[in-house]
Amino acid sequence: MNLITKNVSVVFHLAASVKFNEPLRDSFVNNVESTKNLAEVCRKMNNLLVFVHTSTAYAFCNRKEVDEKIYTMSRTCEEFKKIANLENIDSAKITEGNVFEGRPNTYTLTKAITENYLNNFCRDLPVVIVRPSIVGCTWKEPIRGWNDNHSGADYLIASGLKGILRSILIDEDKICDFIPADTVINLMLAAAWKKAAILHQREDEIPVYNCTSGYINPLTYRKFLQCLYFHSWNYPSANTFLYPTKMAKKNYYWNRVCVVLQHQFPAMLTDLFQVAVGRKPKMMNVYKNFQKMVDVLGHFYNKEWNFCSNNMEKLIEAMSSEDRQNFDFDISKLNWDDYLDDYVLGIRRFVLKEDDSTIPRSRKRLLMKYYSILLAQTGLFFGFLYSLTFLSL
Repeated sequence: MNLITKNVSVVFHLAASVKFNEPLRDSFVNNVESTKNLAEVCRKMNNLLVFVHTSTAYAFCNRKEVDEKIYTMSRTCEEFKKIANLENIDSAKITEGNVFEGRPNTYTLTKAITENYLNNFCRDLPVVIVRPSIVGCTWKEPIRGWNDNHSGADYLIASGLKGILRSILIDEDKICDFIPADTVINLMLAAAWKKAAILHQREDEIPVYNCTSGYINPLTYRKFLQCLYFHSWNYPSANTFLYPTKMAKKNYYWNRVCVVLQHQFPAMLTDLFQVAVGRKPKMMNVYKNFQKMVDVLGHFYNKEWNFCSNNMEKLIEAMSSEDRQNFDFDISKLNWDDYLDDYVLGIRRFVLKEDDSTIPRSRKRLLMKYYSILLAQTGLFFGFLYSLTFLSL
C-alpha cells in the first residue's frame, strides 16, 4: 500500500463481474463495493492524476437515448445496499419492476449504481468514466482477431461455428453495437491523457465517453448473421454438431417450432444414440445451457439504443496525428466485413483452440455431414410418403 500511494498516478479500474444473472448481493459486492474500496485507496495516493472507471453503455439501457452523462436513479447507493442485503428487507421482493428500474439484469443495475456513487461521492477525485458497448475481438492490436472470451456474442459465434446455434429470435434490422477490444483500451488511454492534462476541480463534471459504434459506423444484426453463416462454412470447427444454417427468426412461435426441430430433437436423438453405445449423453445439457444464455442476451439483440458519442469524436480531434495513429480508436475507419472475418477466425483460433491447418479437413467433414443429413432427411420424407400410401390402401 505504501508503494501504491507514493508512486501510482494513473488508475484504470476494469475489474467487474460480468455475469448478467448474478444474485443482486453478489453483483453489488463485486461491482459497487469494490469500486468504493478502490476510490478510498485513490484518496490516499499522493500523486493521483486520473482514475478511469470502466462502466458499460447499457448501464442506462432503460432509456432509448443514452447521452454521455450520468443519469440519476430513484434510490441512493445506500438504499440499494440495504435491498441487496436480504436480511434487512423481510418481505420485499427483488423484481425488475421495483428495483431494476427497467433494466434486464443485476449487471446493468450495479453498473448504474456505481456511476451514481462516483458522481455523488467521488467528485474530489479526477474520475473519468468509459462505457463500452458489446466488446468484441481486437481490431489491430496485439494481433487481428485476438479473443479469449467464452460469453456473450463470442458464445453465439462459437455456437454458430460448432453448428449448435440454428435458430434464434432476433430482429435483424436492429443495430449490433460491437466495439473492438483494442479500441476500448486506446480510448481509455487517450481519455486518461486528456483528463490528466487539466488541473482537476471538485466542481468539474465527470467526463463520460460512450465507447460505441452504432452512432458512427452502424452494423446491423442482418449483416452480422450473414457473415457468421458464411464464415461458419468457410472456417468450420473441427468438431461440428450440425451444419450451419440461416438462423434468424422474427416470429416467436415459428422460432419455438424451429428450436424444437433444429435444437432439441437432434440433441435428443444424439443422446439416445450415446446411451445406446454406452457413452454419457451431453447434447441436451449443451442446449439447455445454450438456451439460458440466449434468454439472458435476448433483451439486448432485440432492442436498439441511440448512444451519443460526441465526446469520443471530440477526443480524436484533440489528439495529434501521431497519437491518433498510436492510440487509434476511430471506429469510422473500421471495415465490418474484414473485422467479422477476423472475429470468426479468431474465435476458432483462440477460443476453440483449433489450428488453421485443420480448416481444409474440417470443410470436407462438414460437407460430408451436410450430405449425410440431407440424405437421411430425404429417406425419412419418402418413408413418410410411402407410409401414407400404404395406409390409404
